[in-house]
Amino acid sequence: MSAPPPEGSGEPDPESSGPASEAASASAPAAGAASEDAASGLRAALAEDLATAAVAATWAGAVFAVGETSLTVLRYAGPIGLGTKLRLLALALSLSALVCGVVAVGVLCVTAGPRLARAILRRPHLAPSALAAAGRPAQVRPLVAVTWSWALAATAFLVLTQHAALLLALQVRERQLLATAIAVAALVVGALALGLGRLLGPPLGRAAHALGPRLGAANPLGRWRAAAIAALALTATGLAIAWPRSPQLRAVFVVPWWMALALIALGCGFGLAHRAQGRRWLRPRGALVLALAMTTLFLVTVLWWGGEVRTKYVAVTASPAFNRLIALVRVMTDLDRDGYGSLLGENDCAPLDPAVRPFAVDVPDNGRDENCDGHDFSMRDVPAATGPRPGVPPAFQRPWNILLLTIDTVRYDRTSFGGYRDGPRRRDTTPRLAELVNKSVSFSHAMAPSAGTMASIPALMTSKFFHSGIALQEDVAPRSPPRVAPENLLLPEVMKQGGYRTGVIASHDYWNDWGLDQGVDDYDNTIGAKPNPFLIAADKVTDRALAWISRQGEARWFLWAHYIDPHGRYVAHPSVVNWGGSEPDLYDAELRWTDQEVGRLLDELGRLPGGDRTIVVVTSDHGDSMGEHNIPLGTHGSALYREMLHVPLIVYVPDLPAKQVGGAVSVLDIFPTLVELLALDVGGARFEGESLVPQIFYGNANHDRIVFAETNAGTPQRAAISSRHKLIYYLKNNLYEFFDLTADPFELRNLAAGAPPQMARYKDALEAWLERVMYARDPRFNQAVSKLRDLLPSAPPTPQLPAALPFDHGHLIAG
Repeated sequence: MSAPPPEGSGEPDPESSGPASEAASASAPAAGAASEDAASGLRAALAEDLATAAVAATWAGAVFAVGETSLTVLRYAGPIGLGTKLRLLALALSLSALVCGVVAVGVLCVTAGPRLARAILRRPHLAPSALAAAGRPAQVRPLVAVTWSWALAATAFLVLTQHAALLLALQVRERQLLATAIAVAALVVGALALGLGRLLGPPLGRAAHALGPRLGAANPLGRWRAAAIAALALTATGLAIAWPRSPQLRAVFVVPWWMALALIALGCGFGLAHRAQGRRWLRPRGALVLALAMTTLFLVTVLWWGGEVRTKYVAVTASPAFNRLIALVRVMTDLDRDGYGSLLGENDCAPLDPAVRPFAVDVPDNGRDENCDGHDFSMRDVPAATGPRPGVPPAFQRPWNILLLTIDTVRYDRTSFGGYRDGPRRRDTTPRLAELVNKSVSFSHAMAPSAGTMASIPALMTSKFFHSGIALQEDVAPRSPPRVAPENLLLPEVMKQGGYRTGVIASHDYWNDWGLDQGVDDYDNTIGAKPNPFLIAADKVTDRALAWISRQGEARWFLWAHYIDPHGRYVAHPSVVNWGGSEPDLYDAELRWTDQEVGRLLDELGRLPGGDRTIVVVTSDHGDSMGEHNIPLGTHGSALYREMLHVPLIVYVPDLPAKQVGGAVSVLDIFPTLVELLALDVGGARFEGESLVPQIFYGNANHDRIVFAETNAGTPQRAAISSRHKLIYYLKNNLYEFFDLTADPFELRNLAAGAPPQMARYKDALEAWLERVMYARDPRFNQAVSKLRDLLPSAPPTPQLPAALPFDHGHLIAG
């Protein structure tokens, strides 16, 4: 065995010599060149993909910015000047940079992804690009017609099952039986749909081949793209037909979002088509100039133009897409994660300190301005309560704005701060209002003046009782409430006389012609103009309220916004919370949905100029029955029990420490409270409510106070209520109910039969109140007197027949 030749000996290796080694030596440079060519080709292809993504993203951003700006101007609730429109377009172009980034990444994933995968895996059979044309000449693709047949069968199954379930729900009340019946119906309909799918397959296949020569690539039964377009068109047609008949669809399919996505897709399609034609619409120098211009516009907009209040809130309130993009900018610039950013006019005065932000609790006398209002609150400016009735402390005598929020049909005991969150169900129905309570004055025993909207809302606006204190006009359309007559003095009138800009955002058809527009500069019931028991309104109320506030600038303003959503019929909000399908479950979900939108309003209020000098008052007009006291589920107006009268009352005053105040108060107290808070002139007008200034600033709870409530629905009832006891009087029957609220908070044990000693005080108070408000008032303001006048004769009776028994001075004369 010979040893291998020494290294460097110059003798050839026998195993590396011969024809094979010569061929290998010759092919090595060729392989290297091919590898370099492949790498160079991959780089060129990736560069082309990058250029394609840039063009598609630019087109998508431009079309989105221009189109969404136009739609936003059309949707905005209010006037828009030319300067605002131009700033809005600049804001849209700046925000579209985020859209461009998302589109560019998406297009790169679709175009460059397959190329990179092929290069990494060395699998040449992978398609070079998902956007490349397949190039197959076949006019009928396999399985297209079969897919259509099963799609039609599935549609039939959906429609028939839905109709069957609706019919069964009307006939079967017991839940288990209903569920079983729907399951059986689904099996039957499914079998029919299965047969329909198999039956439709062959004829649709023959139709596909028959249409192929005529339609080519536009054959919806034989080509996937045409089939997709046809399916989208049919879906859109179905939604257009179902839209007016199914209001709940509007909460699921948010049209502005779909329109924004359509604009982005349209722009992206234009860009790809433009690129596919090989056009080069910008040279490198032009692209550089455009990039510099867009960068300058972006910086100017996010630092100045986009933060201009009216421009920003045109975008926030009229475009869900712009609102979400602005929120994204906020998240990107919110360095301390306190919910307030550093660009687009955010009011975070300490971007790196999460404890300092608008609407934070300002700890007194600690040398820090936690709520960004420009000063540290000091308790030294709030004197102790002196005298029989202390007034507004000098430190709180400021030029306040007033935001009054009424949320329809809110039971205090179903709120998070009313004990529901810690109760057996553990449901956090109003977390945002609970946050507000933690920095406000909250009244734990607030009573509505009546058990229904028709009576409570006018009472709130006048601080007088509806049935015996408000002048009404009853010549109204059917199903409309009596109109509040001009003789009444309304809260917005007093605010306007005090120099405030006044606005009302309503959401129910009652407000169309209710007489509540007295003294209102901007009265808007566009949301509730038409009757709609399934109306989803809270998001629209918040948008319109923010739009109105943003237009007021530095002027003092009063805005009353009414949220109708918790009022039945209850509508599910799966995107918010899903606690079940029963009526109580849906009611709780309505509270959570409305609370979310009220929270959004309060968040944005902190970003608006003047938010730091805005007093917020939140209450409700009445509660609702959940089956208590044998009252039908989801009804109100017909009784004066706690579930219909006990409502929230929250008063937020900036800088004022939070407190919970006991003692009975009334929603009627809001009007005189604001009059005293703002030192307004009412010209000697009298109110049934009383100012809560002592409770708000000094915590002086009055547990001896008795407030009153009324209803005429069903049977006339009146109630006298303190925080300890309640007396209900049924006028027609002359019957009483008396409850000890300390021992029996749910009002289940009527103590009236035993005539407890405490009951006499409430009877005396109720009789005195009835004497004052029902029997001794100007008839113009007394509906009770008007009703009695219709029933009492105007002259002594003149009977046509003699009496059967003669009378002598009130005594019967024996025959």
